[in-house]
Amino acid sequence: MRNVAKFLMVAGLIACPMMASALDFGVIDAAQVFNKYNETQKTKSMLESKKASLQNDLEKKKAEVKKLDDEYVKLAKETQDLRDKKKDVSANEKKLTELRKTLATKQGELQKFFETSQKDLYALEEKEMGALSKNLDAKVDGVIEKIAKNYKLKAVFEKRSVYWQDPAACKDITDEVIKSLNGGK
Repeated sequence: MRNVAKFLMVAGLIACPMMASALDFGVIDAAQVFNKYNETQKTKSMLESKKASLQNDLEKKKAEVKKLDDEYVKLAKETQDLRDKKKDVSANEKKLTELRKTLATKQGELQKFFETSQKDLYALEEKEMGALSKNLDAKVDGVIEKIAKNYKLKAVFEKRSVYWQDPAACKDITDEVIKSLNGGK
């Protein structure tokens, strides 16, 4: 009995330091922080607004091309009807040639506008999101350090870089980081 008591006491002394350090580590979900950061929402909103504006411009240009195409098809049918009736079509053919050139030009402009707007939108998104990410990285490091020191954590890991963790062994500070970044301290 005495040996069992000694054994339990020794086991308890060994287990105590392990249990005392159960919350020495923290984790953070970086994707969640990025997505819930107020500045991310503002940037995404600005990019969506720009995208909607470009889409609106694209739709207007498509409508112009469709109108020209419809006009061309209508005139081509009229010309064919005149041909079938053995009437003079020279005036119509001249108009058809002009419309065909105009239509080709407008279709080229539409294609160029689409390509340019897509390229510009991607460049803007890369620039804005890159700047946001860089700015956020600098802020997050300081916020994590402050929260980690508050909880006396020895290290904070990104959740996606940890294959497995016992939830009781790590302190998830994601929500606190988001709150602090968004001004909620």
